[in-house]
Amino acid sequence: MLVRANRGNAPATLPPSQASLLGDSLNVGVETYLRDELQGWQVDADDEVGRSTLTGVEHLRTRGTALAPYLVVSLGTNDPVGGVDAFRSDVADVLRIAGPTRCVVWVGISRDGDAYEPFNAVLRKAASKAANLRLVDWPALVHAHPEYVAADGIHATPDGYRARAGAIVAAMRGCPRQ
Repeated sequence: MLVRANRGNAPATLPPSQASLLGDSLNVGVETYLRDELQGWQVDADDEVGRSTLTGVEHLRTRGTALAPYLVVSLGTNDPVGGVDAFRSDVADVLRIAGPTRCVVWVGISRDGDAYEPFNAVLRKAASKAANLRLVDWPALVHAHPEYVAADGIHATPDGYRARAGAIVAAMRGCPRQ
């Protein structure tokens, strides 16, 4: 299921729970804003600047069943443009490790325009098959609000990270009850 930020129709809050974060520098940047959105939640962050999807999957394997009911993923931005097949396999690994009852929220990839559209297509296809996968349409948010992206074309501005966090929480609200 693809989620665009539309906070007006969503419930005001999610009941307190736990979230595991797995990602790259974009998750590092959103951590503070996400914690603000998830007041009363236990948020465990495993985010690292420059992390590839493969490295993220390796970290996830070590955690296994110790993951929280919600898993927020921001990976793919640091993968090579030609690595779509490897990314597809890594997405399948994340979903397998997370299991069918854990809510997985994966933020779409926007890097210097649409260079990573094949990666987003992989995510959309996976979401069409996995009932527990929710996607945040970060590329659409960036397209509608170019001011959300910093000068490097990858990272967000403070307003962008705030919007990204809001979109992640909106996606979490759309998950099956945990």
